[in-house]
Amino acid sequence: MFLRARLPEHESLQLEGLPLNCEVQRSKRKSLALHVRHDRIEVRAPLHITTAEILRFLGKHQRWLMRKLAEKQQRAAQALVLEEGRQIYYKARMLTLQLQSAPRAGVIVHEDRMLIQGPDVSAAGAEKILKHWLQVQAQAWMPARTRALAEYLGAGHRLKEVVFRKTRSKWGHCTHDGRIQYNWLIMLAPDGVIDYMISHEVCHLLHMNHSPAFWQAVASVCPDYQRYTGWLKQHEHRLWF
Repeated sequence: MFLRARLPEHESLQLEGLPLNCEVQRSKRKSLALHVRHDRIEVRAPLHITTAEILRFLGKHQRWLMRKLAEKQQRAAQALVLEEGRQIYYKARMLTLQLQSAPRAGVIVHEDRMLIQGPDVSAAGAEKILKHWLQVQAQAWMPARTRALAEYLGAGHRLKEVVFRKTRSKWGHCTHDGRIQYNWLIMLAPDGVIDYMISHEVCHLLHMNHSPAFWQAVASVCPDYQRYTGWLKQHEHRLWF
């Protein structure tokens, strides 16, 4: 009987024509899969797959990988940086950031610029000021609209609480016990996108899934929801800081 040599669970590969290393992660999975980041390519592979097989798989998908890498790198270049003269995407408008020392902290939106002012307008200070400004706006708008829509849909008794939290993976979340959570960064998005997010989470009070019945409920209160989901998919990377 011949024993097969144990393959490394983690390794780094370089394929000619690809500008980034490929990080291989082997596990008890059944098939190969690719995940493209802006700074690396991740290959998820079964434990028994050889390096030669992985290289052939990468070569087969090289054109797709190059397209995805270009998209990821473009998104990374468009990421929000809170520095003087940088661009911020606010309500579907590209504004120029202006940082100004002032006794009191605040944010003022002009026609083509956003002024962040306060005692500390370093990168960390500007982030703190903008965060507070967005949280105040979210608290003033989203809970009341959430409760009103829940009542309209006959689900007001199921809504227990509206809270805010910045998360990396979700814009909103609804729990089985009626707690709706929003990411306050959504306040940088257009008002229609914010209303869609409210509609989405409130409809989860009726359907705790993404079934056809759920999307029918969303469409009944937000007929253009597909337009707003498309906007988020295209631009959400611009809203994070």
